[in-house]
Amino acid sequence: MHARLLSVSRRSAPLGLALLATLVACGAEPKPPNVLIVSIDTLRADHLGCYGYPRATSPEIDAFAAGSVVFEQAHSSAPWTLPALASIHTGLFTATHGCDRIETRLDPEFETLAEILRNAGWDTAIVACHVFLGGAYGLQQGFTHVDEDMIAMAGDLDTSISSPGMTDRGFRFLESKARAADGVPWMLWLHYFDPHAEYLVHPGVSEPFGTVTELDRYDGEIAFTDRHVGRLLRGLSDLGLADETIVVLVADHGEEFGDHGDYRHGTNLYQEVIRVPLIIRAPGLPPGRVRDTVGSVDVFPTLLELCGVKSERRTAGHSLLPLTRGERMDPRELLLEVRWRDGQDLRGVRAEDWKYCEYRLRGVGSDLLYDLASDPLERVNLEPEDHEAAATMRARLARVQERALEEARAYPTPIRNAPAPADLEHLQNIGYVGEDGRAADEAPK
Repeated sequence: MHARLLSVSRRSAPLGLALLATLVACGAEPKPPNVLIVSIDTLRADHLGCYGYPRATSPEIDAFAAGSVVFEQAHSSAPWTLPALASIHTGLFTATHGCDRIETRLDPEFETLAEILRNAGWDTAIVACHVFLGGAYGLQQGFTHVDEDMIAMAGDLDTSISSPGMTDRGFRFLESKARAADGVPWMLWLHYFDPHAEYLVHPGVSEPFGTVTELDRYDGEIAFTDRHVGRLLRGLSDLGLADETIVVLVADHGEEFGDHGDYRHGTNLYQEVIRVPLIIRAPGLPPGRVRDTVGSVDVFPTLLELCGVKSERRTAGHSLLPLTRGERMDPRELLLEVRWRDGQDLRGVRAEDWKYCEYRLRGVGSDLLYDLASDPLERVNLEPEDHEAAATMRARLARVQERALEEARAYPTPIRNAPAPADLEHLQNIGYVGEDGRAADEAPK
């Protein structure tokens, strides 16, 4: 598989290397970079301008992307929030970290990105507005500063607006670091929630997209979030922190709008819920576009390499820096999984231009095979007729899943706890559980 990097400026790489060589020659220790992770809930890659969307939903993100590396084919490990974020935090697939049910949490034996950076000297902080980033689910592991005041507010989907508060809180942290000027690197994770249903109307923002259909209101929510992400990035620059900060923009999963007959997320593995934006800007990293298939599990090792921090623990992810240099990477498989509902077992593999999925729900199943190079919208299931390709992809799925399960055996059995009453109410509000406290039969909102 060849790495395909488009429109890459090569000027800044030698410049960055020359600066590093000068610092080393002068005996100066280069300052480790800061890390800002902006994750956006329920954001489809193909609804952003920098991914080809014709509507002007994302001028701020598009401007950021123009100076960054855009990964055109990035994939989440799961189409719902808990396992998707756990994979970003750990660099592991769902079968390994075990956060696959409503009542699961990340075991403390797993080492998170925040934990590794904290132990290497970074000051770590997270601002959370999703119940799955609450203390009960283990994803706060490694963060010295935790702000979860917005989680309760996000549970009321009819009125919840998170982007202004998320940016304000993030900006307060950035201001404190700029004032400190103590040379201590930091990591800040901000999780924006607004593109998640219910899709609200934001006066002065939503009208150009329409306010009647859900899809129109969804695009308005993206535009609203985009404004506040832009405000955050301008603040980073105004504080003089941009040139020494790695910025990652990523989504946990996408959203369905009847593309294959269903709505929301968490019940399918189609591209509209699995393909996510992944955009990285880092000091010395030339902008460009990478077409190769990558995963959100790759964020973990990529950031560690950019920060110059080593970890002995194996991950399912690979550093993406070779791709940004136009280098080859060995063929690989990305594991896709869903099993949060009773009797549900959806598994799939993405490898090069092929995608193969096995759907099982309460004994009823189907197998799907797509050639995404010729059929990016997944309209034609090739599994019934292309037996050779189906057999090859079936074997690759079995192989990557077995590797993930083998890695899981090095850790304790996944922790399962009944959600606390406040979390249960939140999960009911966002559609993950019914009034009986069990996983809902319908897709979450």
